[in-house]
Amino acid sequence: PRLFKQQAMVAARSEKASVVKVSAAALSVICFIAFVYVYGNDSANRSELLSPLQVGRYAVRAERQSADYDEKAERQIAFATDNDNAASSERDLAAKEESRARNSAYLAADMKATIDKVLEEGRDQVNQATKLKSKAGHLQEMAAGLLANAKNEKESAAAFKAKYYKTMDDYSKAVDKIDTATRQAQSILDQMNAQSLVLAQIATQYGVATNHGMDPDAAAAVALRQQLQEAQKDLAAITAQKAKADDDTGVARKLADQYQPMIIDAEKDKEDSDFHFQQFAQLTSQADSLQNRADALISRADTIDGLIQSTQLELSNKRKDFEHYKNRAQTEMAISLQAEDKEALLRKQARQARFKAALLSDKARRLRALAQKGVNNVMESTEQIAPA
Repeated sequence: PRLFKQQAMVAARSEKASVVKVSAAALSVICFIAFVYVYGNDSANRSELLSPLQVGRYAVRAERQSADYDEKAERQIAFATDNDNAASSERDLAAKEESRARNSAYLAADMKATIDKVLEEGRDQVNQATKLKSKAGHLQEMAAGLLANAKNEKESAAAFKAKYYKTMDDYSKAVDKIDTATRQAQSILDQMNAQSLVLAQIATQYGVATNHGMDPDAAAAVALRQQLQEAQKDLAAITAQKAKADDDTGVARKLADQYQPMIIDAEKDKEDSDFHFQQFAQLTSQADSLQNRADALISRADTIDGLIQSTQLELSNKRKDFEHYKNRAQTEMAISLQAEDKEALLRKQARQARFKAALLSDKARRLRALAQKGVNNVMESTEQIAPA
């Protein structure tokens, strides 16, 4: 733009100077032509008013003026040539910058298409991550519900098991009582059998000593009779203990009979406890499976989040590249348009300079012709005066 402005100022100054000089030269030529034509028909007056020396001076002056016109015309031609060369350079620059702007625009369009594709991929990744996180949250809620149910099943199993063990403890106490009473009864029965044997032996000996009742007062029979009485007392005492032991055994058996429904209920409680514990194990396993699936989904979501961050970085870089190519295309197109405008102006100035050069050349030619005509007229007048 600075070079263009300087060239325009130089052209304007040259044009102004050319106009002034052309005006002065035209005025001189007009005066000369008027003088020649006014006095050309009167040979006497022409011989008095215009001498050959004066005509030569006018001719020289006209030649100088025409040479000046030719020089100015050549300068205009040179100025026009320079402008044409500069316009050609500007045209080449405009074409080059337009081509570069077109390439930059293509790159910007490709980058815009890439950005749209990356945006679409990013939206898909965000949707996938959102779906995975939502599904993982749903699975975690289901797992939490299963764990809550498993906790209830475990508590129920523990309650049934505690009830079963308490019942079994009570029943074991009753069984201990039954076993104790049974052992005592058996012990008393064994004592009764042993005492009965002792009593039978003493009775047998007493029968032999009394000769089967024939001699009850025998000395040996007296001692055996005392032993027999003591044995009978011992057997009676043992028999009395057996009755109490039988009563204790009966009470224990009644207690055992009372505990039978409780044992059945306790076994049912144990079965319920085992069932609830099995349910607890199944629910816990299902909850663990759901949690593992949720963890896998969360891991995939985290991976996609990493891809999303990478996509965001890539998108940022692509947007920077797009802005760079867009700005470069706009700048290059602006340079191309400015070069085209400058080319048009230089072409216009070149045409104007050629037109001015043509005018100056035509003026120089006509000035030389008029000068030559004046000289010819003077020569003819001189030839006509000489014979007279």
